[in-house]
Amino acid sequence: MKIAVIVNDMAEINIDNKLLVGNTSPSNTNLRPDGIVELSNGCACCQLSDDLLPSISELITLSDLKSQAGDDEGFDHIVIELSGVASPNSIRSMFQDAEYYGMPLLDRVKLDTMVTVLDASTFETCVKNQDGNLVNEEDSPQLYPIRDEDMMDTFTTGESFSVSDLLVEQTEIADVLVVNKLDLIQDSRDLENIETIVEALNPRAKIIKTEYGHVENLSDVLAAAQGLGVVDAGITDDHRDTIEAMEDLLLDDTHNHSVYDHEHGEGSCNDPTCTDESHSHSHEHANETSIPGKIGSMIFRSRRPFHPTRLLHALGDLPIVHGLPEIHENTNSVLKNVIRSKGFCWLADSHIAAHYWSHAGSSFELKCLGRWWATLPQEQWPEEARDDILVDFDNHNHEESDSFVSVGDRRQEVVLIGEGIGEEQNRQEITRILNECCLTDEEYEVYKKYAFDDEEKLKQEFSNTIPVKMMTF
Repeated sequence: MKIAVIVNDMAEINIDNKLLVGNTSPSNTNLRPDGIVELSNGCACCQLSDDLLPSISELITLSDLKSQAGDDEGFDHIVIELSGVASPNSIRSMFQDAEYYGMPLLDRVKLDTMVTVLDASTFETCVKNQDGNLVNEEDSPQLYPIRDEDMMDTFTTGESFSVSDLLVEQTEIADVLVVNKLDLIQDSRDLENIETIVEALNPRAKIIKTEYGHVENLSDVLAAAQGLGVVDAGITDDHRDTIEAMEDLLLDDTHNHSVYDHEHGEGSCNDPTCTDESHSHSHEHANETSIPGKIGSMIFRSRRPFHPTRLLHALGDLPIVHGLPEIHENTNSVLKNVIRSKGFCWLADSHIAAHYWSHAGSSFELKCLGRWWATLPQEQWPEEARDDILVDFDNHNHEESDSFVSVGDRRQEVVLIGEGIGEEQNRQEITRILNECCLTDEEYEVYKKYAFDDEEKLKQEFSNTIPVKMMTF
């Protein structure tokens, strides 16, 4: 294979590039090897983002010239080797934006496969502290403690971002996870712990275990996803893929899972087309996967909105340092063991706004994704996305009215991953805590009274002090 490489390094001296050049046979011994472009003194996802796509264009031109010369063929692949502190989400968004705006370069290349290489010798240390919890601000080095005025345009908020936060992101947004440096792992149980964390964070990825980065078949890495994996997804697709992967694990799980009914304390109806009001449609699930080892995961589902004040109090039990107002922390709560939580969120201060909850490491964000699909007439939906949209509806025949026979795609659907969540009593306790954050019957009647006619009244009745950001794509 003929592979071109873009080598990115944060430092002014690009060490990775020098290593690569030193181990590559150039076509002319007096020149640097063909097909290597270096991006130095910055990160391709932020400071050097304007240079990345032009660098790819440069390689495409070089590939065409080599083919036209007749003495060589063009490149089979271009590998973008990012700096260790790069955000793969930003790179994906860059390519998606280029495609959306019809950039001609995207007629020649496509972002195909996202690969993350994990250092098995340090991964668990960077993600978990000695007590087994996800490391917090004090435990994890900060990536961007930058106050240089020249850099503040890059790190727009000046907020700190820890190594543990970045490792979680890089692990989750991958089609292929290469768990490297197995030769430095002395105890097989350490490797098992790493695998359980990685599988819980990204149950959909292919995992390859290596020493010295040696992969037996390049086809397992290069173009392995055929463009059908995470590169073509967004935050909603990422979440849905994670849910589907976790539910596939449930099919193989030897443990039973429970369906809880908040209103009646009994099993609820699971037929999405049912309009019978004689029984509950709250659809509250505590789905769990009991992954071998100590790390487990579960999905909390509910068709009833959260009371913002009670939710904020519960969030204070998570190991969060950034993103929330300072609130009381109950250190005895089972939630302190959650290393990652994310998902869709329905808050009682709005019948329109769809939110996304994201917690990793010491950081928390609540983002407004826009409107629930249920607020829009179906004739305004993208026709090609209609079936995917209806998957999230409690009733495929939902009509937006004040009857509340169904609520459309409004829901709580939150994945929680962490130490001990494979244990039934911990799952039940988390379910109880989050159920208590949902509106009571009396509160729900108040919510129904104002839901369709008076959003301002909802904001008054169910005041929300959780900081909310707008989602940008």
